[in-house]
Amino acid sequence: MHEKLQKNVDNKLLTIKQIGSRGEGISNLTTEVNYRKSDYTFFIPFTLPDEIVVVKPTHYTTEGIRADLVEIKSPSPKRIEPKCEHFFQCGGCLLQHWNFEDYSCWKVSKISLPILRISPKTTIKTIKTSSIKSRRHAKFKAKKNKSNTIIGFNEYRSKFITKIEKCIIIESELEKLIHDLEKPLNKLLGVGDEIDIHANLLDNGVDLLISGIDKIDYFKLNIFNEVISKSSVIRFHRRLKDNTNELLFTKDLSSLSNKSFSSITFPPPGGFLQATIEGENAILESVMLGLNENKKTKLICELFCGSGTITLPLLKKPYQIHAFELDEESLKSLDIAARKESFGNRVKTKVRDLKNFPLTSDELSKYDAIIVDPPRSGAKLQFLNIARSNVSIIVSISCNVNTFIRDAKILIERDYELKWVQPIDQFLFSAHVELVALFQLK
Repeated sequence: MHEKLQKNVDNKLLTIKQIGSRGEGISNLTTEVNYRKSDYTFFIPFTLPDEIVVVKPTHYTTEGIRADLVEIKSPSPKRIEPKCEHFFQCGGCLLQHWNFEDYSCWKVSKISLPILRISPKTTIKTIKTSSIKSRRHAKFKAKKNKSNTIIGFNEYRSKFITKIEKCIIIESELEKLIHDLEKPLNKLLGVGDEIDIHANLLDNGVDLLISGIDKIDYFKLNIFNEVISKSSVIRFHRRLKDNTNELLFTKDLSSLSNKSFSSITFPPPGGFLQATIEGENAILESVMLGLNENKKTKLICELFCGSGTITLPLLKKPYQIHAFELDEESLKSLDIAARKESFGNRVKTKVRDLKNFPLTSDELSKYDAIIVDPPRSGAKLQFLNIARSNVSIIVSISCNVNTFIRDAKILIERDYELKWVQPIDQFLFSAHVELVALFQLK
C-alpha cells in the first residue's frame, strides 16, 4: 500500500530515535493523519539520531508515514556540512551530513547486529571503505526540455532529475562525460524524451550504453557518434526494444585491468563491475583468504560469476574453476579474457539459471570450495543444495544483509560455522553495504 497524502496535512514535530536500514531517520508519534489516529512510525531522510525536527507527511504506507524534512529545531552534534553542492536534492547520497566515524559504525552495525544474533562467535572485521571520487560506473538519467537537456540522478524517491555539475563520488572522467554529452544529446533527443545512460570507466575510456533511443534514425546517430568520438567514449551501444545491444561505434580496446592482481576482463556493454577498484580488491583479498583456509583446494565452483571479476585473478593461482552464470554475454567476455591469458584449459563456463535451476547437491559435492555471489534477492534454493553438498569451504559475497541472513541460516543449520565477515563500503554515503563471509563445515 502506498497512498499519497493531501497537501493540507499538518506538519509534525518529531524526535529522531535512530537511522533505519534505508538510511532514513525513524521516529514514532501517536497522532492523526488523514483522519486516522494511530501510533505511527515516521521515516524522514536527511535527519540524525536525537534531532528534533519539523516534518511534512507525504505518503502513507504499510510500514508507516514517509515525510519530508521541513526544519531542524535541534540539530545533532554529529551533523556536519555536506561536501557536495547537490546533497539534499540528488538521490545518490543520503548520509553526507553525518560525522564519518558514526556513519561508518552504523554501516558495520547493519551487518554485525543481525549476524551476531544467528552466530554469536563470528568475527566481524574492520570495514574497508572506498575513497571519494572512486566510483567507476554510473547510471545517469537525461531528459530534454524545451530549452536544454539535463543529465544527472533522480531526486530521492522521485522521478525528477537533479542536474549534476560536480559529484564527489564518481571518477572525474565520468563527471566530465556528463558535460561532454549535454550538447550532442540536446541535438539527438526530442522534447520530452527521457533516457538512461549506463557509463563504465574502463582502461582506455568510457564504455557507453544508452537506453531509450531505439527509434532514432541512423542519420542523427551518426552526427552524435562523430561528436562523442572526440570525447573519452571508446565504445557506444544502444539498447533495443528486444533487450539486445546494437554497437554504434568503437575506437579502442574495451578492457578493464586490475593491476593489484595482474588480471584483465572485458565487460559487456552496460555489464556489471564492482563500483570501485578498492572495493573489488577488498572482495578479492577476502575471497582468497577464505580459500586459503583449505590448502588442498584445487577445484572451485563459482556461482553467479559475471564476466570474471573474481574468476580471472584466481586463475593466477593453480586452481581449476567451473564458473556458472545466466548472462551469456558475460560468460563470452570471461572466455575471451581466459583465452588471452592462456587460462582456457583451467576454467569451464556454463550458462545456468541458478535462481530457478540451482546446481544440485550431487553436482556440487565434487568441489573443494564454492564461491557464491548472488544478486540482492539472494539464492535460497541454491543455498539449500550447497548446505547438503558437504563442501568444506563456502565463500559468500552479498550486497543485501537481509537475504544473506536468510541464506546463512540454511548453512548454519546444516553444521556450517560462520567464521568471519568482512564489511565493505563501496557506495559512500548511501545505505548500501557489502560483505564477504567464510563458512566452514564443522
